[in-house]
Amino acid sequence: MRSRGIWSFFVPDQSNNYRARFLHLSVLSAFIFFFLLAQTSISLFALSKPAVLGYSSQITPEEIVELTNLEREKSNLAPLSLSSSLNEAARRKAADMFAFDYWAHKSPSNREPWDFFQEVGYDYIYAGENLARDFSTPEAVVAAWMMSPSHKDNIINGQYQEIGVAVVNGTLRGVETTLVVQLFGTPVNSLPEVKKEAPAPVASSVSKGEAPAPVASSVSKGEAPAPVASSVSKGEVPKSLSPLSIIKRVAIFILGVLLGALLVDKIVVERKKVARLCGDNLAHISFLAAVLVTILLARSGVII
Repeated sequence: MRSRGIWSFFVPDQSNNYRARFLHLSVLSAFIFFFLLAQTSISLFALSKPAVLGYSSQITPEEIVELTNLEREKSNLAPLSLSSSLNEAARRKAADMFAFDYWAHKSPSNREPWDFFQEVGYDYIYAGENLARDFSTPEAVVAAWMMSPSHKDNIINGQYQEIGVAVVNGTLRGVETTLVVQLFGTPVNSLPEVKKEAPAPVASSVSKGEAPAPVASSVSKGEAPAPVASSVSKGEVPKSLSPLSIIKRVAIFILGVLLGALLVDKIVVERKKVARLCGDNLAHISFLAAVLVTILLARSGVII
């Protein structure tokens, strides 16, 4: 009897009025309630325990640099050298966005990305910036940039020689998140080599597509806003999970169970030639399959 009771959730027979119990309204309502409860609980836990559940917690600057250079290698370009000055400029840009609660290449006070180059004394010929937030893995960040023409142009720009990356956690617009700041540059002291290889300036801010003017003056004494988030630029990655990925897995599990129940129900009903006036299982299967594919292909995160 116990075995039959379990199978009745998948196999239509007389005991369940020839419809799998998973497809009964009461069970479907329970699934919806469970999903909403899980989503709410995970979101509340993420707000109260950001060190346990946080966006992009598995991303490190080293991985971003490595993946960026792999993309350049595919285009037969030389790898970018890691610049401590650009790392610091990227960290300051992330701190500035958290401090003044904005998400853009230009701050509300009209500070440009190139202002942070100046602050750390990085005199450049060419410069560029890519930004990302709310991603779960470094692969997803770089993949999103490579799918955007303007961001891709920065990554595979042959005029750049150096790179700096900061991955910083904090609260932006009331939400716990992680910002990834990627800066590109070619220092002034490499001018002779650049003239031979690529004389025309094409590097630009991805927000405007305009080449920044070369900066000759060093502003090494400029004060950056105090960081309000913990930096993970040293590779010390907290053991945490993305709330979005957990909710996504719960949704996939529920949809998988329902799809399985629908498929078994359809096969058994057709074999037993049971006549029913209720909805078409094939239509339901197609709809749930489309939803499942959409969830699987959905990408978290935003780039600018």
